[in-house]
Amino acid sequence: MTDSAPSTDVLPVELVGGNALPGGVMMRTARRVGVAVRNEATGEIVSEGFDLDRPTGRWMRLPLARGVYAMRVALLTGKRAMEIGDRLRWAESADEDDAPEITLGWFAKTLVVLGAIVGIVLEIAAFRVVPIVIAKGIGLTGAWFIVADAGIRLALLLGTLLVMSMFRPFRGILSYHGAEHQTIAAFEAGAPLTAAAAAGYTRFHPRCGTSFLVVSSVVSVGVYGVVLWATGNFSYIALILTRIVLAPVVTAVAFELQRQAARLSNGPWRFLSSPGMWAQHLTTRAPGAAELEVAVVALREALEGHGGIARHVASPAQDFSLADLSSAGG
Repeated sequence: MTDSAPSTDVLPVELVGGNALPGGVMMRTARRVGVAVRNEATGEIVSEGFDLDRPTGRWMRLPLARGVYAMRVALLTGKRAMEIGDRLRWAESADEDDAPEITLGWFAKTLVVLGAIVGIVLEIAAFRVVPIVIAKGIGLTGAWFIVADAGIRLALLLGTLLVMSMFRPFRGILSYHGAEHQTIAAFEAGAPLTAAAAAGYTRFHPRCGTSFLVVSSVVSVGVYGVVLWATGNFSYIALILTRIVLAPVVTAVAFELQRQAARLSNGPWRFLSSPGMWAQHLTTRAPGAAELEVAVVALREALEGHGGIARHVASPAQDFSLADLSSAGG
């Protein structure tokens, strides 16, 4: 997943981001989200887009504040994109204008909420508590404990992704992830927005969410290390609460550092992005033409006008480049 940031009237190429979905791709500009998937019944590429609310407050200019906001937007748009992608993917007809709405009863809604709570608890237990228990269990203290805690947490995250990549359904998502990266790279280079053009670009991108995980682990060493040095409290409760309460701080700082590393990724400072780019070997696979075509349609959907929701069966063959976007007024 690549990041987004506040937009201007003419869309700079670096403001394009997205992520892979089951059976498709979500692309996002600062103004609009495009979702494209292959319909399971027809094999056609179906897309749908929706506009994003643009933040207007001055607080968005503050570096740390915009990082937390960006993460919030990413979660909300990702959830909505997943819902749209799932609906389009399994619709009986790709030409169907409106899919039937499913209304959940109170019991189903309760199960959804409980499922979310259980998921949060498991995430905290697996990636917050377990690293602390392991690091303390082997007798580490001080700086060595902080470094080991961050390393174990990152290893668990990447290890989980590696295990998931062994299952066929997830391998498809990894291919769409690679297609998302290659399509964005082609667009940022000013190339025609076609599957053939995107095929010539790398599937590794410095603004990927995988890179963000690596940067977050490095940032956590500094943030949690300062807290441990200042408080001297090495109890389990203090360590766990620190990682829960200060998670937004780590996220905000990591967001800013990744932005800077991405801007310097083609110069002498490219080594700053190297660890995250290497980790993407675990979270992306080389896409084929089928995945690239879907990613192209998703980005074209995200680049369309911002007047409302659009849904159609799309052709990925249309030539579309940055020059076309600029002439259209962004």
